Amino acid sequence: MAKTSLVMETFLGVSSGSPEGRVLRLLVEMGAQFVGAQEGSLLVADKNGRELVFAMTIGSESSERTLVGQRVQVGKGIVGLAAQTREVQIGAPTFGVRQREAPRWILAAPMLVGDRLAGVITAVTFEKGRRFERSHADLYGRVAAVAGVVVDQHRRLAAVEALREGRRPPAARGATERLDREIVETVVRLIRAKPGAKAAVAHLLAALESLIE
Repeated sequence: MAKTSLVMETFLGVSSGSPEGRVLRLLVEMGAQFVGAQEGSLLVADKNGRELVFAMTIGSESSERTLVGQRVQVGKGIVGLAAQTREVQIGAPTFGVRQREAPRWILAAPMLVGDRLAGVITAVTFEKGRRFERSHADLYGRVAAVAGVVVDQHRRLAAVEALREGRRPPAARGATERLDREIVETVVRLIRAKPGAKAAVAHLLAALESLIE
């Protein structure tokens, strides 16, 4: 969907058709399947950190068309609470979004990139009397952690590739990522200034690593 691709690229810097985008959709699909959910979604954190935006929904094309682009305030409802607390949350919906059918039970796990909230992965059931268990929450916490690694690695590789090609890298998000970017940029400048000194740079970095350890 065009809206899915737009939201993914705007807030995550990941194209929905890229390998990373396909892995994220697969993680949402697998998570929903493992916990017996009828639908699952990926919401991404807005740049202001106060809202989450639906980026993709699996299980129902009509739900995806309806939900993608809708926003949930951080701290509101099960999904917003997962974003605020950085912990997996389970419960009945208390803060609705526009949807044909209201979910009976929701599971929401925060997707973190380092110390930064990148989004929330959810599972929902519409079955009366159906509830998610603590074991489901533990599983979803791991699924969200893997998704966070996928996003993190994509951003790191994209930044390195941009620097290598002399392009402007994506804007850093958060203090940790800015520091990582400064280290990478310094190494790239050293190699550009002295292309024949890669071995020396590698040796110095290894020595610095052992000193820090």
